[in-house]
Amino acid sequence: MNPFIFKERVKAVIISYKSSQQFKNLLNDLKIDYIETIKCKDLDIPVDDHPDMVIHPVDYNSFVVYNKYYDYYINKLKKYNINVIKSKSMLSLKYPKDILLNVSRLNNYYFYKKDFIDENLKDLLDKENTGIMVNQGYSKCSSMIIKENTVITSDIKLHKKFSSLGLKSYLLPPNFIDLPGYNTGFIGGTCGSIGKDEIIFYGNIKKYKYYEELRKILEKEKINYYYPNVDTFIDRGSIIGILGG
Repeated sequence: MNPFIFKERVKAVIISYKSSQQFKNLLNDLKIDYIETIKCKDLDIPVDDHPDMVIHPVDYNSFVVYNKYYDYYINKLKKYNINVIKSKSMLSLKYPKDILLNVSRLNNYYFYKKDFIDENLKDLLDKENTGIMVNQGYSKCSSMIIKENTVITSDIKLHKKFSSLGLKSYLLPPNFIDLPGYNTGFIGGTCGSIGKDEIIFYGNIKKYKYYEELRKILEKEKINYYYPNVDTFIDRGSIIGILGG
């Protein structure tokens, strides 16, 4: 089971606190509630807003959250009947101590960097999933998950690993994704699933250098996509959907 993919429209999403007003307006138009992240002071400023750095959905009903902000997220998530679990480890500004919850998921696999995954998260994932070690620490940031077993990435090594496991992986060229403070962002951090074959982007997909390549993939896979009319194609951290119970 892949908690980043849904068979019905989500009730809410967790989004960056730096999200544009145009993006929030789009969510309102789609009648999807949103929870904004709280600034994480233990992360570097360019990513202190990213949901996928401080939260990981183990399944649709249980989320591991960074322990320092447990009270904030349990308060925000209680209306959706989400079981909120504290992470064990402390995050840090410097890579790879910042990636402990940044784990990609496809089918019943999870992808992580050896020795750099939160212990509580790993214990929970190991109950029903198989862990695959990869060199890319930002495995979730690097994965635009569009179906249970289908992903788009700009990381050649991840692409090869996904493909070797029989997963469907599309490879796009790297770079040209806005992430203020860094040279480039990651493709997985630009968006998130909000329903059956539905994805929403923080930024304007038409501003992406490889827009045509991405559009053709999404159309081939019959993925509907939504985006605000803003000036950039931007990485704000993977959008996390909430089905609610």
